[in-house]
Amino acid sequence: MISKEISISAYSSIAVSHIGVLGSVEWLSIYDNVTCVGIYNNSEQLIGGFYYLKVKKFGFDFIKLPPYSPYCGLFFVNESKNKSAKNDATKEIMTEVSQYISRQKAALCILAFPSEILDLQPLFWDKYKVIPNYTYRIDLSKSIEEIKSNFDSKNRNKINKSLKEDLIIEENALDKDIQFDFFESFLSSTGANVYENVLKNIVTKFSNQNNSFCFSAKKNNELLGAVFCIYDKNTCYYILAAVNKNSGVQGVNNLLVQKSIEKAKDFGCRIFDFEGSMIKGVEKFFRSFGPELIPYFTVNKAILPLEILLKFKKRELF
Repeated sequence: MISKEISISAYSSIAVSHIGVLGSVEWLSIYDNVTCVGIYNNSEQLIGGFYYLKVKKFGFDFIKLPPYSPYCGLFFVNESKNKSAKNDATKEIMTEVSQYISRQKAALCILAFPSEILDLQPLFWDKYKVIPNYTYRIDLSKSIEEIKSNFDSKNRNKINKSLKEDLIIEENALDKDIQFDFFESFLSSTGANVYENVLKNIVTKFSNQNNSFCFSAKKNNELLGAVFCIYDKNTCYYILAAVNKNSGVQGVNNLLVQKSIEKAKDFGCRIFDFEGSMIKGVEKFFRSFGPELIPYFTVNKAILPLEILLKFKKRELF
C-alpha cells in the first residue's frame, strides 16, 4: 500500500462515484493550493484518496481542512470478502494515511474525516488526538409531512410567522456579486473566518443549477436572508446562510432552510446534511429541524511547544 500526491482530475475520476460533489473537479478547483493524495494497492491500482490544504503561518507548515469542506474527502475501495480480511485491509489503508500525513512534518495538523470512517486507531497510535464531532442529517426518504412533523414547535411557529410577512422567496434569483457580498458581510459580522477568495469562487465560479441552489427572501425589495446548498444525487449540504439582522422579521432563515429541505427532496437526494457545528447556538438551530445526530472524527496533532500554547486556547482539541 502506498500513497502519493496526484492531480485533482485523477483523484476526482474515482472520488465522485464515492463521495459525490465534494470530490468533484469543480468543487476542488475553488481552492488555489489543495493537495490531492491517491492511495494505491500493491497492484498499483488507485483505490482511494483524500485531500487537504498545506499553508505556512509564522514560518511553520500547517495541514488543515479546506474551508467550507466538511471533511478531507477520504474514501477507499475495500474488496475483501470476509470480515477479518476487510478489517485488515482497512487497518492497512488507515495506517498508510496516518504515515503519509506524518511524513509531511507539519507543525500543526487538523483534519476531519467522513462519518463512514470509523477506524482511526492507526492515527491514535501515531499520537494524533482523535476527537468526536457531530453533524445533523435528515432522512429525505420520509415524506415531507413526516419530516416537518419532527420540527420543534417553536421552529414551526417561526416559519408560520414568517409566511405572514409577505416575503418574496426566490430560487437562484440573486446576482452572484450581491450574493457574495451578503454572505461575506454576514460572516464577517459574526467573527467567523471568511476566506474571501474561496467564498467568492464558490458563489461565482462553482455554483450552477447542476450542483447547487440558493434560496433568498426579500421584503419591500430588501434582502432579508439567503441559504446556499450544494448537492449530488445522494446528499444535499447546507453550506452557507446569512440573515439581515436589522430587518426585524423573525423566522426568515427557518423558512429558507425548510425550502432547501423540500428542494433537496425534489431533487431525489437521500440525505440533507447540516454539515455539522460544535457551536451551541448553531447546533440548537439545526436540532430544531428534528434531524439525526451523526458523529464523525477529527484528528489533531501539533509539535510540543505549539500544543502547549493551544491547550490554553483550544483545550477541547488539544
